[in-house]
Amino acid sequence: MPGFKHLLCLMGGAYVCGVAIAPEAQAGAFGVREQSAYFLGSAFAGAAAGDDVSSMFWNSAAAASRSGCNLSANLTAVYGSADETANAGLFVTGAPPVAPGLRPTSADVGSNSVVPSSYGTCQLTERLYAGLGINAPFGFLTKPESSWAGSPIANTSKIFTTDFNPALAYRLTPDLTIGAGLQVEYFYIKLNRGSFNTALGAPLTGARSYEADDWGFGATAGVLWTPMRGTSIGLGYRSAVGIDVSGDYVKTAGLQTGAAISTSAAASLTLPDEMTLSIRQNVSSHLDVLATVEWQNWSRVQNVTATSNGCAGGVCEVLNLNYRDGWFYSIGAEYAYSPWLKLRTGLAFERSPIEDSTRDILLPDSRRVHLNLGASYRYTDHVTVDIGYAHLFFEDGSFCIANAALNSGSSHCTAATPAGAVLLSGKADVSTDLLAVGLKYKF
Repeated sequence: MPGFKHLLCLMGGAYVCGVAIAPEAQAGAFGVREQSAYFLGSAFAGAAAGDDVSSMFWNSAAAASRSGCNLSANLTAVYGSADETANAGLFVTGAPPVAPGLRPTSADVGSNSVVPSSYGTCQLTERLYAGLGINAPFGFLTKPESSWAGSPIANTSKIFTTDFNPALAYRLTPDLTIGAGLQVEYFYIKLNRGSFNTALGAPLTGARSYEADDWGFGATAGVLWTPMRGTSIGLGYRSAVGIDVSGDYVKTAGLQTGAAISTSAAASLTLPDEMTLSIRQNVSSHLDVLATVEWQNWSRVQNVTATSNGCAGGVCEVLNLNYRDGWFYSIGAEYAYSPWLKLRTGLAFERSPIEDSTRDILLPDSRRVHLNLGASYRYTDHVTVDIGYAHLFFEDGSFCIANAALNSGSSHCTAATPAGAVLLSGKADVSTDLLAVGLKYKF
Protein backbone atom coordinates (compact mmCIF):
# COMPACT_ATOMS: atom_id res chain seq x y z
CA MET A 1 0.00 0.00 0.00
CA PRO A 2 1.91 3.12 -1.19
CA GLY A 3 0.20 5.47 1.28
CA PHE A 4 1.18 3.26 4.23
CA LYS A 5 4.85 3.12 3.10
CA HIS A 6 4.99 6.91 2.89
CA LEU A 7 3.36 7.04 6.31
CA LEU A 8 6.12 4.92 7.89
CA CYS A 9 8.90 6.99 6.32
CA LEU A 10 7.40 10.27 7.56
CA MET A 11 6.85 8.86 11.06
CA GLY A 12 10.44 7.64 11.33
CA GLY A 13 11.84 10.96 10.11
CA ALA A 14 9.77 12.98 12.56
CA TYR A 15 10.80 10.79 15.48
CA VAL A 16 14.52 10.90 14.68
CA CYS A 17 14.43 14.72 14.47
CA GLY A 18 13.02 14.92 17.97
CA VAL A 19 15.12 12.23 19.60
CA ALA A 20 18.29 14.35 19.33
CA ILE A 21 17.74 15.44 22.94
CA ALA A 22 16.77 12.92 25.60
CA PRO A 23 13.36 13.60 27.16
CA GLU A 24 12.93 14.69 30.74
CA ALA A 25 10.24 12.91 32.69
CA GLN A 26 7.01 14.87 33.01
CA ALA A 27 4.68 12.14 34.23
CA GLY A 28 5.08 10.46 37.61
CA ALA A 29 8.61 9.25 38.47
CA PHE A 30 10.44 8.82 35.13
CA GLY A 31 7.33 8.36 32.98
CA VAL A 32 6.70 10.66 30.00
CA ARG A 33 3.06 11.57 29.31
CA GLU A 34 3.74 14.21 26.63
CA GLN A 35 2.87 12.02 23.65
CA SER A 36 0.45 14.33 21.79
CA ALA A 37 0.26 18.04 21.02
CA TYR A 38 -3.50 17.60 20.56
CA PHE A 39 -4.12 16.17 24.04
CA LEU A 40 -1.57 18.37 25.78
CA GLY A 41 -4.00 21.25 25.18
CA SER A 42 -6.72 19.52 27.23
CA ALA A 43 -4.36 18.31 30.01
CA PHE A 44 -4.84 14.82 28.49
CA ALA A 45 -8.52 14.85 29.40
CA GLY A 46 -10.22 12.53 26.90
CA ALA A 47 -6.87 11.02 25.84
CA ALA A 48 -8.15 7.41 25.66
CA ALA A 49 -11.55 8.31 24.15
CA GLY A 50 -10.43 8.54 20.51
CA ASP A 51 -11.14 11.47 18.17
CA ASP A 52 -7.42 11.79 17.27
CA VAL A 53 -4.97 9.15 16.04
CA SER A 54 -2.53 10.02 18.87
CA SER A 55 -5.14 8.59 21.24
CA MET A 56 -3.77 5.14 20.33
CA PHE A 57 -0.86 5.68 22.77
CA TRP A 58 -3.40 5.30 25.59
CA ASN A 59 -5.90 3.05 23.82
CA SER A 60 -5.09 0.68 20.94
CA ALA A 61 -8.72 0.78 19.76
CA ALA A 62 -8.20 4.47 18.86
CA ALA A 63 -6.25 3.32 15.78
CA ALA A 64 -9.76 3.27 14.27
CA SER A 65 -10.44 6.94 15.16
CA ARG A 66 -9.99 8.16 11.58
CA SER A 67 -10.91 6.59 8.22
CA GLY A 68 -8.33 6.20 5.44
CA CYS A 69 -4.61 6.67 6.15
CA ASN A 70 -3.39 9.29 8.62
CA LEU A 71 -0.12 10.60 10.03
CA SER A 72 0.45 12.51 13.26
CA ALA A 73 3.94 13.81 14.12
CA ASN A 74 4.51 15.68 17.39
CA LEU A 75 7.32 17.46 19.22
CA THR A 76 7.03 18.72 22.79
CA ALA A 77 9.66 21.12 24.13
CA VAL A 78 10.24 20.85 27.89
CA TYR A 79 11.58 23.92 29.69
CA GLY A 80 12.33 22.92 33.26
CA SER A 81 14.21 23.88 36.36
CA ALA A 82 14.87 21.70 39.40
CA ASP A 83 16.61 23.68 42.12
CA GLU A 84 18.00 21.44 44.86
CA THR A 85 19.36 23.00 48.05
CA ALA A 86 21.20 20.92 50.66
CA ASN A 87 21.36 22.17 54.24
CA ALA A 88 22.76 19.24 56.21
CA GLY A 89 24.62 15.95 55.95
CA LEU A 90 28.21 14.77 55.63
CA PHE A 91 28.67 16.15 52.11
CA VAL A 92 27.65 19.64 53.35
CA THR A 93 29.38 19.76 56.74
CA GLY A 94 32.39 17.62 55.78
CA ALA A 95 34.36 15.64 58.35
CA PRO A 96 36.86 18.14 59.78
CA PRO A 97 39.79 18.03 59.67
CA VAL A 98 39.82 14.96 57.43
CA ALA A 99 37.53 16.26 54.66
CA PRO A 100 35.96 19.64 53.91
CA GLY A 101 32.30 20.02 52.95
CA LEU A 102 31.44 20.35 49.27
CA ARG A 103 30.45 23.67 47.72
CA PRO A 104 28.16 25.04 46.42
CA THR A 105 25.32 23.56 48.44
CA SER A 106 22.67 24.15 45.76
CA ALA A 107 22.29 23.46 42.03
CA ASP A 108 19.75 23.45 39.21
CA VAL A 109 19.75 19.84 38.00
CA GLY A 110 16.95 20.34 35.45
CA SER A 111 17.51 20.44 31.70
CA ASN A 112 15.58 21.50 28.64
CA SER A 113 14.62 18.68 26.32
CA VAL A 114 12.42 17.59 23.41
CA VAL A 115 9.95 14.70 23.44
CA PRO A 116 9.06 13.24 19.99
CA SER A 117 6.08 11.05 19.14
CA SER A 118 4.69 9.81 15.83
CA TYR A 119 1.62 7.84 14.81
CA GLY A 120 0.32 6.36 11.59
CA THR A 121 -2.97 4.59 10.95
CA CYS A 122 -4.56 3.00 7.87
CA GLN A 123 -8.01 1.56 7.30
CA LEU A 124 -7.48 -1.91 5.79
CA THR A 125 -11.10 -2.96 5.40
CA GLU A 126 -14.49 -1.57 6.39
CA ARG A 127 -13.91 -2.76 9.98
CA LEU A 128 -10.16 -3.42 10.36
CA TYR A 129 -7.54 -0.72 11.03
CA ALA A 130 -3.77 -0.91 11.49
CA GLY A 131 -1.66 1.58 13.41
CA LEU A 132 1.92 2.21 14.49
CA GLY A 133 3.10 4.47 17.29
CA ILE A 134 6.73 5.45 17.94
CA ASN A 135 7.21 7.01 21.36
CA ALA A 136 9.52 7.66 24.30
CA PRO A 137 7.26 6.54 27.19
CA PHE A 138 9.96 6.75 29.88
CA GLY A 139 12.93 9.02 30.31
CA PHE A 140 14.63 11.79 32.22
CA LEU A 141 17.84 13.78 32.24
CA THR A 142 19.08 15.56 35.36
CA LYS A 143 22.48 17.22 35.25
CA PRO A 144 23.83 19.92 37.60
CA GLU A 145 25.50 22.94 36.04
CA SER A 146 28.72 22.08 37.96
CA SER A 147 29.90 19.92 40.84
CA TRP A 148 28.01 20.57 44.08
CA ALA A 149 27.36 18.97 47.45
CA GLY A 150 25.10 16.33 45.88
CA SER A 151 27.60 15.21 43.22
CA PRO A 152 28.74 12.04 45.09
CA ILE A 153 25.09 10.88 45.10
CA ALA A 154 24.01 11.90 41.58
CA ASN A 155 26.01 13.85 39.05
CA THR A 156 24.44 13.05 35.67
CA SER A 157 21.40 10.75 35.61
CA LYS A 158 19.75 9.70 32.36
CA ILE A 159 17.09 7.27 31.21
CA PHE A 160 16.09 7.08 27.56
CA THR A 161 13.54 4.81 25.85
CA THR A 162 12.11 4.22 22.40
CA ASP A 163 8.91 2.21 22.05
CA PHE A 164 7.53 0.75 18.80
CA ASN A 165 3.82 -0.02 19.12
CA PRO A 166 2.15 -1.74 16.14
CA ALA A 167 -1.58 -2.23 16.76
CA LEU A 168 -4.77 -3.50 15.16
CA ALA A 169 -8.28 -2.18 15.84
CA TYR A 170 -11.51 -3.87 14.81
CA ARG A 171 -15.05 -2.43 14.78
CA LEU A 172 -17.25 -5.18 16.25
CA THR A 173 -20.30 -2.95 15.79
CA PRO A 174 -20.74 0.69 14.73
CA ASP A 175 -20.65 1.58 18.45
CA LEU A 176 -17.95 -0.78 19.77
CA THR A 177 -14.27 -1.08 18.74
CA ILE A 178 -11.56 -3.23 20.28
CA GLY A 179 -7.82 -3.03 19.76
CA ALA A 180 -4.56 -4.74 20.71
CA GLY A 181 -0.90 -4.13 20.04
CA LEU A 182 2.70 -5.06 20.78
CA GLN A 183 5.33 -3.00 22.58
CA VAL A 184 8.95 -3.38 21.48
CA GLU A 185 10.93 -1.11 23.78
CA TYR A 186 14.58 -0.05 23.95
CA PHE A 187 15.79 1.08 27.39
CA TYR A 188 19.05 2.91 28.20
CA ILE A 189 20.32 4.09 31.57
CA LYS A 190 23.39 6.10 32.56
CA LEU A 191 24.26 7.07 36.14
CA ASN A 192 27.35 9.06 37.13
CA ARG A 193 28.39 9.87 40.70
CA GLY A 194 31.35 11.94 41.84
CA SER A 195 33.88 11.34 44.62
CA PHE A 196 34.12 12.84 48.11
CA ASN A 197 37.75 13.75 48.64
CA THR A 198 39.74 13.80 51.89
CA ALA A 199 43.11 15.05 53.09
CA LEU A 200 44.31 11.46 53.52
CA GLY A 201 45.60 10.91 49.98
CA ALA A 202 42.50 9.01 48.84
CA PRO A 203 38.79 9.93 48.55
CA LEU A 204 36.34 8.77 51.21
CA THR A 205 33.99 7.55 48.45
CA GLY A 206 35.19 6.89 44.89
CA ALA A 207 33.49 8.11 41.73
CA ARG A 208 31.09 5.60 40.13
CA SER A 209 29.44 5.23 36.76
CA TYR A 210 27.03 2.70 35.25
CA GLU A 211 25.89 2.61 31.62
CA ALA A 212 23.64 -0.19 30.37
CA ASP A 213 20.80 -0.99 27.97
CA ASP A 214 18.35 -3.69 26.88
CA TRP A 215 15.25 -4.44 24.79
CA GLY A 216 11.95 -5.45 26.37
CA PHE A 217 8.51 -6.53 25.17
CA GLY A 218 4.96 -5.89 26.25
CA ALA A 219 1.42 -5.45 24.96
CA THR A 220 -1.33 -2.85 24.66
CA ALA A 221 -5.11 -3.25 24.52
CA GLY A 222 -8.22 -1.14 24.60
CA VAL A 223 -11.87 -0.63 23.86
CA LEU A 224 -13.85 2.34 22.49
CA TRP A 225 -17.58 2.50 23.15
CA THR A 226 -20.15 5.01 21.90
CA PRO A 227 -23.23 4.26 24.05
CA MET A 228 -25.16 7.18 22.52
CA ARG A 229 -24.66 9.91 19.98
CA GLY A 230 -22.11 12.45 21.23
CA THR A 231 -20.63 10.20 23.93
CA SER A 232 -17.34 8.32 23.58
CA ILE A 233 -15.82 6.23 26.37
CA GLY A 234 -12.36 4.68 26.06
CA LEU A 235 -10.48 2.26 28.30
CA GLY A 236 -6.86 1.50 27.45
CA TYR A 237 -4.10 -0.63 28.94
CA ARG A 238 -0.32 -0.62 28.45
CA SER A 239 1.34 -3.67 29.98
CA ALA A 240 4.45 -3.84 32.12
CA VAL A 241 7.74 -4.30 30.26
CA GLY A 242 10.52 -6.36 31.84
CA ILE A 243 14.04 -5.03 31.30
CA ASP A 244 17.32 -6.84 32.03
CA VAL A 245 20.01 -4.25 31.34
CA SER A 246 23.70 -5.07 31.18
CA GLY A 247 26.65 -2.76 30.69
CA ASP A 248 29.80 -1.25 32.13
CA TYR A 249 30.24 -0.47 35.82
CA VAL A 250 33.29 1.55 36.88
CA LYS A 251 34.27 2.68 40.39
CA THR A 252 37.43 4.43 41.51
CA ALA A 253 39.06 3.53 44.83
CA GLY A 254 37.77 5.03 48.09
CA LEU A 255 38.46 4.60 51.78
CA GLN A 256 34.85 3.58 52.45
CA THR A 257 34.02 2.06 49.08
CA GLY A 258 37.10 -0.13 48.64
CA ALA A 259 39.33 -0.90 45.68
CA ALA A 260 38.78 0.31 42.11
CA ILE A 261 36.47 -1.81 39.96
CA SER A 262 35.84 -2.04 36.22
CA THR A 263 33.42 -4.80 35.28
CA SER A 264 30.25 -5.72 33.41
CA ALA A 265 27.14 -5.55 35.60
CA ALA A 266 23.50 -6.52 35.10
CA ALA A 267 20.29 -5.21 36.66
CA SER A 268 16.60 -6.07 36.32
CA LEU A 269 13.56 -3.84 36.62
CA THR A 270 9.95 -3.91 35.49
CA LEU A 271 8.59 -0.77 33.85
CA PRO A 272 5.05 -0.15 35.15
CA ASP A 273 1.81 -1.07 33.46
CA GLU A 274 -0.89 1.59 33.26
CA MET A 275 -4.64 1.86 32.68
CA THR A 276 -6.44 4.93 31.34
CA LEU A 277 -10.18 5.65 31.39
CA SER A 278 -11.44 8.64 29.39
CA ILE A 279 -14.74 10.15 28.29
CA ARG A 280 -15.68 12.72 25.66
CA GLN A 281 -19.19 14.16 25.93
CA ASN A 282 -20.74 16.54 23.41
CA VAL A 283 -22.93 19.11 25.21
CA SER A 284 -23.75 21.46 22.30
CA SER A 285 -23.01 21.91 18.62
CA HIS A 286 -19.74 23.67 19.53
CA LEU A 287 -18.69 22.29 22.92
CA ASP A 288 -17.32 18.96 24.19
CA VAL A 289 -16.33 18.22 27.80
CA LEU A 290 -13.56 15.73 28.56
CA ALA A 291 -12.20 13.75 31.50
CA THR A 292 -9.49 11.18 32.23
CA VAL A 293 -8.42 9.00 35.15
CA GLU A 294 -5.12 7.15 34.85
CA TRP A 295 -3.42 4.61 37.13
CA GLN A 296 0.25 3.67 36.85
CA ASN A 297 1.60 0.62 38.66
CA TRP A 298 4.84 2.21 39.90
CA SER A 299 4.83 0.05 43.04
CA ARG A 300 6.43 -2.59 40.79
CA VAL A 301 9.61 -0.50 41.01
CA GLN A 302 11.28 -1.00 44.39
CA ASN A 303 15.01 -1.74 44.86
CA VAL A 304 17.06 -2.09 41.66
CA THR A 305 20.35 -3.94 42.14
CA ALA A 306 23.31 -3.97 39.75
CA THR A 307 25.20 -7.24 40.19
CA SER A 308 28.52 -8.64 38.96
CA ASN A 309 31.05 -11.25 40.01
CA GLY A 310 33.59 -8.43 39.82
CA CYS A 311 32.00 -6.59 42.79
CA ALA A 312 32.36 -7.49 46.46
CA GLY A 313 29.65 -9.96 47.41
CA GLY A 314 28.36 -9.82 43.84
CA VAL A 315 26.54 -6.49 44.45
CA CYS A 316 27.85 -3.32 42.77
CA GLU A 317 25.07 -0.82 43.53
CA VAL A 318 21.57 -0.82 45.00
CA LEU A 319 19.15 1.90 43.89
CA ASN A 320 16.49 2.26 46.62
CA LEU A 321 13.57 3.65 44.60
CA ASN A 322 10.61 2.23 46.59
CA TYR A 323 7.89 3.91 44.51
CA ARG A 324 4.15 3.83 45.18
CA ASP A 325 1.42 3.72 42.51
CA GLY A 326 0.79 6.94 40.58
CA TRP A 327 -2.62 8.51 39.85
CA PHE A 328 -3.56 11.21 37.34
CA TYR A 329 -6.91 13.06 37.09
CA SER A 330 -7.87 15.64 34.48
CA ILE A 331 -10.87 17.54 33.16
CA GLY A 332 -11.05 19.66 30.02
CA ALA A 333 -13.17 21.22 27.31
CA GLU A 334 -12.96 21.68 23.54
CA TYR A 335 -14.75 24.50 21.71
CA ALA A 336 -15.26 24.56 17.93
CA TYR A 337 -14.78 28.26 17.23
CA SER A 338 -15.23 27.70 13.49
CA PRO A 339 -15.06 24.80 11.00
CA TRP A 340 -11.29 25.41 10.82
CA LEU A 341 -10.36 26.24 14.42
CA LYS A 342 -10.85 24.34 17.68
CA LEU A 343 -9.78 25.65 21.08
CA ARG A 344 -9.24 23.53 24.17
CA THR A 345 -8.17 23.80 27.78
CA GLY A 346 -7.68 21.49 30.74
CA LEU A 347 -6.75 21.16 34.38
CA ALA A 348 -5.09 18.12 35.96
CA PHE A 349 -3.76 16.83 39.29
CA GLU A 350 -1.12 14.13 39.56
CA ARG A 351 -0.11 12.13 42.62
CA SER A 352 3.55 11.31 42.17
CA PRO A 353 4.90 7.82 42.90
CA ILE A 354 7.69 9.57 44.84
CA GLU A 355 7.10 10.71 48.42
CA ASP A 356 9.30 12.82 50.71
CA SER A 357 10.47 9.59 52.37
CA THR A 358 11.64 8.10 49.04
CA ARG A 359 12.78 11.18 47.10
CA ASP A 360 16.32 11.12 45.70
CA ILE A 361 18.22 14.02 44.15
CA LEU A 362 18.61 12.17 40.85
CA LEU A 363 14.82 12.59 40.29
CA PRO A 364 13.20 15.31 42.49
CA ASP A 365 9.60 14.55 41.47
CA SER A 366 6.54 15.52 43.55
CA ARG A 367 2.78 16.06 43.32
CA ARG A 368 1.74 18.61 40.71
CA VAL A 369 -1.08 20.56 39.11
CA HIS A 370 -1.24 21.03 35.31
CA LEU A 371 -2.80 24.10 33.67
CA ASN A 372 -3.11 23.61 29.90
CA LEU A 373 -4.23 25.42 26.72
CA GLY A 374 -4.30 24.31 23.09
CA ALA A 375 -5.75 24.69 19.62
CA SER A 376 -6.11 22.86 16.29
CA TYR A 377 -6.18 24.66 12.96
CA ARG A 378 -7.38 22.79 9.86
CA TYR A 379 -5.19 24.35 7.18
CA THR A 380 -6.61 22.24 4.34
CA ASP A 381 -8.77 19.13 4.06
CA HIS A 382 -5.55 17.12 4.40
CA VAL A 383 -3.41 19.15 6.82
CA THR A 384 -4.12 20.08 10.45
CA VAL A 385 -1.76 21.79 12.89
CA ASP A 386 -2.04 21.21 16.66
CA ILE A 387 -0.43 23.33 19.36
CA GLY A 388 -0.46 22.94 23.13
CA TYR A 389 0.99 24.69 26.15
CA ALA A 390 1.12 23.71 29.83
CA HIS A 391 2.57 25.01 33.06
CA LEU A 392 3.19 22.48 35.82
CA PHE A 393 3.03 23.63 39.45
CA PHE A 394 5.06 21.22 41.61
CA GLU A 395 4.71 20.85 45.35
CA ASP A 396 7.99 21.62 47.15
CA GLY A 397 9.66 18.40 48.21
CA SER A 398 12.30 17.43 50.74
CA PHE A 399 15.03 14.81 50.46
CA CYS A 400 17.21 13.01 52.97
CA ILE A 401 19.79 10.50 51.76
CA ALA A 402 21.73 8.20 54.07
CA ASN A 403 24.76 5.92 53.98
CA ALA A 404 23.01 2.58 53.39
CA ALA A 405 25.77 0.68 55.22
CA LEU A 406 24.88 2.60 58.42
CA ASN A 407 21.10 2.67 57.81
CA SER A 408 19.91 -0.95 57.63
CA GLY A 409 20.74 -1.17 53.91
CA SER A 410 18.50 1.73 52.82
CA SER A 411 19.61 5.04 51.31
CA HIS A 412 16.39 6.74 52.50
CA CYS A 413 16.41 8.41 55.91
CA THR A 414 13.89 7.40 58.56
CA ALA A 415 13.24 8.50 62.12
CA ALA A 416 15.69 5.78 63.21
CA THR A 417 18.54 6.91 60.95
CA PRO A 418 21.64 7.82 63.03
CA ALA A 419 22.72 11.44 62.57
CA GLY A 420 26.16 10.27 61.47
CA ALA A 421 24.62 8.26 58.60
CA VAL A 422 23.00 11.26 56.86
CA LEU A 423 24.87 12.16 53.67
CA LEU A 424 22.62 14.92 52.32
CA SER A 425 19.29 16.51 53.21
CA GLY A 426 17.45 19.52 51.90
CA LYS A 427 14.67 20.82 49.65
CA ALA A 428 13.77 20.61 45.95
CA ASP A 429 11.88 23.30 44.00
CA VAL A 430 10.73 22.20 40.52
CA SER A 431 8.95 24.17 37.78
CA THR A 432 8.18 23.18 34.18
CA ASP A 433 6.68 24.69 31.03
CA LEU A 434 5.70 22.57 28.02
CA LEU A 435 5.15 23.72 24.45
CA ALA A 436 4.03 21.22 21.81
CA VAL A 437 3.39 21.36 18.09
CA GLY A 438 1.88 18.61 15.97
CA LEU A 439 1.27 18.11 12.27
CA LYS A 440 -1.44 15.79 10.99
CA TYR A 441 -1.81 14.69 7.40
CA LYS A 442 -4.70 12.70 5.96
CA PHE A 443 -3.78 10.78 2.81
